[in-house]
Parts: sequence; C-alpha cells; structure tokens
Amino acid sequence: MDLANRKLERALIAIISIGFVIWSAAFIYRSSFIAIDGKRYFCLFDDAMISMRYAWNFSHGLGLVWNQGERVQGYTNLLMTLLMSLATLIFDKSAAALFIQILGAGTMLAIAYVGMQIADILVTGADPRRRALVRVLAFFGALAYYPLVYWSLMGMETGLLSLLLLLGTLFAFEYTRSHNLQYLSLVSGCLGLAYLTRNDSILFAISIWAYIFWEIAGSDPQTMRKAARHLSAAIGAYFLFVGGQFLFQYLYYGEMLPNTYTLKLTGMPLSARLGNGIGFITPFLVATASMPVFAAADLIFDFQKRKLLLFSIPLSAIGYQVYVGGDPWSYWRMMAPTIPLVIIMFIGGIHLALDAISRWRFFAADPFHKPVLSGKFFREFLAVTLTLIGLTLANRAFLPEITLSIKPYQAEDNRINVNTAIALGLLTSSDATIGVFWAGTIPYFADRQAIDFLGKSDRYIAQLAPDVSGDIGWNGMTSIPGHNKYDLNYSIKTLQPTYAQDLHWGSQDLTEWGDSHYVMVRYKGISLFLLKDSPFVFWDKVHVR
Repeated sequence: MDLANRKLERALIAIISIGFVIWSAAFIYRSSFIAIDGKRYFCLFDDAMISMRYAWNFSHGLGLVWNQGERVQGYTNLLMTLLMSLATLIFDKSAAALFIQILGAGTMLAIAYVGMQIADILVTGADPRRRALVRVLAFFGALAYYPLVYWSLMGMETGLLSLLLLLGTLFAFEYTRSHNLQYLSLVSGCLGLAYLTRNDSILFAISIWAYIFWEIAGSDPQTMRKAARHLSAAIGAYFLFVGGQFLFQYLYYGEMLPNTYTLKLTGMPLSARLGNGIGFITPFLVATASMPVFAAADLIFDFQKRKLLLFSIPLSAIGYQVYVGGDPWSYWRMMAPTIPLVIIMFIGGIHLALDAISRWRFFAADPFHKPVLSGKFFREFLAVTLTLIGLTLANRAFLPEITLSIKPYQAEDNRINVNTAIALGLLTSSDATIGVFWAGTIPYFADRQAIDFLGKSDRYIAQLAPDVSGDIGWNGMTSIPGHNKYDLNYSIKTLQPTYAQDLHWGSQDLTEWGDSHYVMVRYKGISLFLLKDSPFVFWDKVHVR
C-alpha cells in the first residue's frame, strides 16, 4: 500500500473513531438520568443488570448468586458477569454500570479494528486504493450497525461475543495462511472464551473448526496428518472450556445447565417455537435484505473458502434464533455479533457488482469514449454511497435513537426502576423482600432479597409449562421465551413479597385478591404495591392512596 493511501486511511480511521467516541459519550449521557434523590444514575439494559447483581454479590463475598444463600444460575454469560465483578469491586453501583458502558465503547472499536483486518485478508491482491477503501468501510460498517452498538453500550455480552468471534475468525485465517501453531492456539482460546461468554457460540466454533479442517485437507498426506494432530489438540483445548463450565455449574449450582435453559427451551412444542422464531426473524431479514444479497453474490461469483466461513456464521445465528423461538426485543441481539462479517462481504459484493457493471457495453463508455466508471474517485464514491444506503436500510427502524432525538430503548424504564429501587431502600428494612418482573435494575439498586416472577432465578417457575395462549406475545410471536412461564399465585399469594411490582401478568390477574392484601402507596411520584401491615415497611414515611 503506497504512502498516500496509508496516510489517508489512517486519517479516516482516526476521524471515524473520534466521531464514534463522541457519539457514544452522548448516547451514554442520554441513557442516564437524575433520580428522585437528586443524583445522576447510569444503568444498563435490565437483563445486563441481572448479571450486574450476580457480579455485585460475587465481588462482595456473597457468592455468584442473585440472592444471598440461593444458588440458582440465572445468567448465561459467565465471562461477562466476571468482567462486571471487577467493575462492581472497584466502583459504586452507578459508576460500575458507567464503567461497563465505557468498556462497551472500547469493545466496539476493537470489533471495528479486527473486522478491518479480516476484510484486508480477503482483498490482499487488490490494488492499494481499493484495499484502503475496503478497510475503511469495514471499520466504519461495524461501528455503524446500531443493534450491535446498542447492546454493547447497554452492557450486554453481545459486543464481547462479537469481538471474540471476529478474533477467532481472524486467527483461523492467519493459521491457514502461515501454519503457525500460535495462531491455532489463539483460535482455541478465543472460541473458548466466546463459549464462556455465551454458550450458543458453540455453533460459530463448529463453523470455524470445520473451515480449518477443510483448509488442511488438501495438504499432502504427511503434512495433513501432522496438521490434523495439531487441530485435534486445539479442539480438545477448546472443549476444556466447555467441559470446565459444565463441571463448574454442576459443582456450584447443582445442575449441568443454567436455569435459563430450562426456562426458555423446555415445555414449548417445537412447532410453536419454530413458528415464533420465523415470525420474529422475518422483519430482520427484510430490514437487512440488501446486505445478504450482495454478500451472497460475493460468495458465489468470487468464491473463497474464507468467504464461505464468513457467510455460514450469520446463517447459523439466524437458524439458531428461529430454533429458540425468537427473542423479547426486536434489536436482533443474537444476530448482531455476526453482522460485521456480513458487512465485510456486503462491501465485497458491492465492489464485485461495480466490476461487473464496468465491463457491460452499455456502461463501458460515454459518447466521448471515456469509461463511465473511470473518474478518479467516481468508483469509490459509488462504493461508499451503496454501503451507506445498505447500512441506512438495515438501521432505519433505529434512526431516531441513532440521531439521539429520542432516548435509547429502555432508558425511561430504567429511570422508573431506579427510582423504585431508591424508594424501596428508604421505605423498607433490609429484611423486606421484593417481587419483580424486571429482575435486574430494581434488585440491583434496592439491595433486597428478591423474588423473580418470570423465573430466571427461580427453579420452580422455570420448570412450569409455558403460556402459549397468545396472552404473552409480541414482535411476531405468540409466546415469548423467558417471559411465558409464571405463577402469580405462588410468587405473590404464597411467598407474599413485601413489595410486588405488579399484580397481573398474561392470563393471571390478582388485582381483586391484592386489594385486601396489598396497598398502593406513593413516594415522590413513585407508586408501590406494599404488603399490608408488613413490619418491614416504614409506614410513617409513605402516603397511602
């Protein structure tokens, strides 16, 4: 790559990085709020706050638990939870959340950089100007896909998983190019850490291991046998992570699988789950249609084994999303980690299309016999324009949040839940219990023994039959995994929490029963259902409605 292209590329990468950091700071600020105690709070997505509660308890000597003394695994992101525990060890509760958000911004920049390196490998033989443009567009594209950025800045493990997936892919490419065993070890380590980040990443690992095997299969017999031994050892090292987590879960929680697995993947007929999954995934496929079309063209008309790997990974994510029956939120949490790979191939498909167009007789020359696409920067302009169009179409549902004209999704819910937690901390004693549908923010900030109405951290609820009546359904689904198992008679009538977040869910409504057992109180604009005559409520501080 010549010096001028290198300098321009570095300048553009620096500008994009600085712009992203400024935008991320604005996003984080917009997601924060002033609570009823007059302080500014930073808060993550509510499911991330569940992990933060586990992390807080772990870093403060109470165990890797949601409630002290109760060993139930209500998380599936062990590595992310352990990273959170470092933040909760050093900072107070709000600052720990802010730290995780800043870490998310750094993770996104790392994703963009690694994605740029993967894109560069695919265009190694291209002319310097095209190579520089592809690198810059790949860097920008990763930072421009809002769902991946959103989940990363709101504390979910999505960004960490994407980074480890991209690193595993990059090191797999480097190993097959150089046969340096250090890269194979790095593949094993990254994929192992990805498994600890989210167990379903094993699907991506299978694709990457299969790609490496395919690459070495064409070697001479002696070289292949040697490479196969090395590959077997690397895969064995990877499965040490898998087996180690199974062993840890069994020894610590008494079960081989997380409670969330039982909650989300048991009880619902496969046909209903697949129907839900198809209904959920369809809007994603429509929104991102231009990117996989160009990516598929890049794979078909410029076939490389590397590109087949990149294409197979998002396909496996889509298939898995359908299999598990969708997701509560249409921010494409499970597909987002793979989108940087799609964007890389999307950019490749655009250049492939421009190459093909330039060879068509109709476009080959204008009336003055000059090639239509031969202007000094016209081709680059078209490539950039088409990339921006594709990214805009993929992000069009999120444009109000991208422009910060509205607050990030769930920011207002976080404000209400933090205010509720503050009120509970002031109005109840440490012996009070709180019953919640939102199992993250309120328990984390209230610091009270909690009852999870939807069962992430309750084995009894997780083992119930799911509600498939349609009462718990949205986003193209008739029944929402993780939200369709509940028993308010058990959670509220039997356990009688000091505070109940609400008295109805789905087909169950305890409002009439609650009128004689709970009382609605107001505190600084916050409404709370509190157990009547509870000795754990400071009744002199509340206003009964």
